[in-house]
Amino acid sequence: MSRSGTWSFATARGTVRVAPGELRIRRSIAQTVTESGRALADGRLPSALRDVGWAGIGAVTMLVPPAVEWLLRGGGARTTVGLIGLFTAVGGVATSVASERTATIPLRDVEHVDFDEGEIEIVHRSGDDDERETETVRPLNDEERSDAAVALRLRGVDLRGVKEDEAVSRTVVDAPKTELLA
Repeated sequence: MSRSGTWSFATARGTVRVAPGELRIRRSIAQTVTESGRALADGRLPSALRDVGWAGIGAVTMLVPPAVEWLLRGGGARTTVGLIGLFTAVGGVATSVASERTATIPLRDVEHVDFDEGEIEIVHRSGDDDERETETVRPLNDEERSDAAVALRLRGVDLRGVKEDEAVSRTVVDAPKTELLA
């Protein structure tokens, strides 16, 4: 815990700070790129690339066939349109990564936190329309998952799935429900 009363734990894409009154999920760009590489290596589509959409497909369609012709003849209209599509796709990915970097959730809006198969799902109410939303983080290792359980329990968050999680300390599992600490 820091002097400001904030606990934190490392995730696959950044850190989560369990501060007095709120959770701050911060995702670093370097770790997002690393996670995207791992996802591609595992045969999955990374979340940052899911937003490429039709602009990216159009860019690839426009660039690949005339690429040799463009190199030999010095350009063309199809290649220009393809480059515009490529820049649009890259901009969409960059916007997606930037928008996913930070999320702040007031602790009073957190309904519960599920510990499930190495991931932690934070179920909370949306500030605008009171709908349920879920933020999912993956702690780096068992020690970080255990730290997450301790920090969240000390802030009075309802934890689910910790009894089955071998990484979580029995002290956290057996502790009585606490009130939300300020």
